[in-house]
Amino acid sequence: ECYADFFREDFDVKAYTSQSIHQAVIAEQLAKLAQGISQLDKELHLQVVARHEDLLAQATGIESLEGVLQMMQTRIGALQSTVDRIRVKIVDPYNKIVSRTAQLAKLQAACDLLRRIIRILYLSKRLQGQLQGGSREITKAAQSLNELDYLSQGIDLSGIEVIENDLLFIARARLEVENQAKRLLEQGVETQNPTQVGTALQVFHNLGTLKDTIANVVDGYCTVLEENIKNALDIKVLTQPSQTVTRGGPGRAAMPTPGNTAAFRAALWTNMEKLMDQICAACGQVQHLQKVLTKKRDPVSHVCFIEEIVKDGQSDILYKFWTAVTQTLSSQFQLATDSSMFLKQAFEGEYPKLLRLYNDLWKRLQQYSQNIQRNFNTSGTTDLFAELQQMEEEGQDIFMQKNEDYDPEKALKDSLQQYEAAYLSKSLSRLFDPINLVF
Repeated sequence: ECYADFFREDFDVKAYTSQSIHQAVIAEQLAKLAQGISQLDKELHLQVVARHEDLLAQATGIESLEGVLQMMQTRIGALQSTVDRIRVKIVDPYNKIVSRTAQLAKLQAACDLLRRIIRILYLSKRLQGQLQGGSREITKAAQSLNELDYLSQGIDLSGIEVIENDLLFIARARLEVENQAKRLLEQGVETQNPTQVGTALQVFHNLGTLKDTIANVVDGYCTVLEENIKNALDIKVLTQPSQTVTRGGPGRAAMPTPGNTAAFRAALWTNMEKLMDQICAACGQVQHLQKVLTKKRDPVSHVCFIEEIVKDGQSDILYKFWTAVTQTLSSQFQLATDSSMFLKQAFEGEYPKLLRLYNDLWKRLQQYSQNIQRNFNTSGTTDLFAELQQMEEEGQDIFMQKNEDYDPEKALKDSLQQYEAAYLSKSLSRLFDPINLVF
């Protein structure tokens, strides 16, 4: 028991000594410790005598292990020396390669930038001469602008003093060329001049904005026609002459007076005739634009312009335009007649006149399609005759071709269905009234 403290893992010599001094005589404690040491020596002697062969074998194994460890230490030192030599041979060349690679990348970037600057200066000078050539050089100017745009992509050219003025000039030149091409396109479409339209389309193709420009032009026609339809059916405009004589109070609905109903209907049918003319003119311009797109090819890539417009599964521009026009007619007629009983009565009571306007419009559109196709065929050269014949078959507009999936004439007359039904109902009622009186 007196030796139990020595087996504890947290045995503290100082604490044990202090405790022994306070609790017992030092001489007695020293005697006990000496006796314990003697007893331990005897036990160790007995263990060594009993297992001396195993201890000798272990000692021999330790000597062998020390030899192996010393050999491994020697080899590790040799390997470390070899690694150090290899590091010296590799690190310096590697650092030099990294440095030279970074230097080469910077040199290549500088050379690329210099090549761009030189090309920009050359194209800017050439562009100045092309702009002075007017409309004759406008397609070449657009091609130069397209190349300049390509040179400016993926790199920041701001802050380079040598080309600052050129960049400003290029921006102004692009705006000038775009505006000139837009005017040329508008003038060519209005005058049905395929040369002007083709030149304008070539400019937009060279600028890379052909598809967006055509979409904007068609959307512009749709917007203008929508405003024309609203104005033609505007009850306030139609009743304006009567309002100059008799003004209604605030909030009073605009309506024709009993004595001015004839004037109201005369103004309505005048507006409708004018609207049909506007629709026909707009359709003619879009048809002409599509025919030029079908005929015109890029002289470099030989890609037909219409392929750029209708790719990705999109419909042709005339179909898109006609669909928008017919939908606008249906919606605006519905809104106008729902808000004005006088318009509804006029369209229902004089439906044959409205139908005649629609039929005349459809005949004019078909006739115009035949004329424009004939004009394009006769204006083509002999070498292009076969190509134009194929285009006539493949690119025929919706007013001439027979399509089971879409009937453009039916789409046009869909806006008349409710008035047709009301007119037929009233006509049948008038027809059977005398018979009903007899019976």
